Amino acid sequence: MNRTKIEWTDYSWNPITGCLHNCWYCYAKKLFTRFNKSFEPTFYPERLEELNKLKKPSKIFVCSVADLFADWTNPNWTREVLRKINEVKKHKYQLLTKQPQNIRNFNDCNFKECWLGVTINENKDLWKIPFIKIKDAKVRFLSFEPLLENLNLIDKDFIGIDWIIIGKLTGSKRIQLQSGWVENIINLARKNNIPIFIKNNINWREKIQEFPKNE
Repeated sequence: MNRTKIEWTDYSWNPITGCLHNCWYCYAKKLFTRFNKSFEPTFYPERLEELNKLKKPSKIFVCSVADLFADWTNPNWTREVLRKINEVKKHKYQLLTKQPQNIRNFNDCNFKECWLGVTINENKDLWKIPFIKIKDAKVRFLSFEPLLENLNLIDKDFIGIDWIIIGKLTGSKRIQLQSGWVENIINLARKNNIPIFIKNNINWREKIQEFPKNE
């Protein structure tokens, strides 16, 4: 369990590490490579007990350097993490995935203590949004980070969504964020009365860092 500089959470908790999405912009893979660590998916069951040691109720980003619902993540690992989350109820658990379609494979699990989110980077990711709405989670959110192009979003995409995160690609000049891309998301979120959290890396003209109303 580590304190983190991610503005929308307090701690990162990684009972599972490693990812095979091979995103070219992945900060986690670069970090693991720098320290000569394997980025193959790995489960650390001893880390499950770290939740019991954290006394103060906190926001916890679960598996920040893995994908809890990825095709290659052993479903037994995922179930163990979800079991522990439901055992230690005092925290706010933030789960973020690029493969929300696999959440339906865990109908035997309780998500009522979870903030359940999906990462949307490009228009080719928009098909994923409905899958984040199929579970009765405490908060359902969309993370547009890194935002790589202007998105063809519509009002329907925001129905049933409780929170929006927007962030830019950092450490690369390959894609330059356009203000219009951000304004498009802000306008739709405001129209649908959804809280917005814009990360500091965007250097937006005004600070917008809201949290879900039902957190």
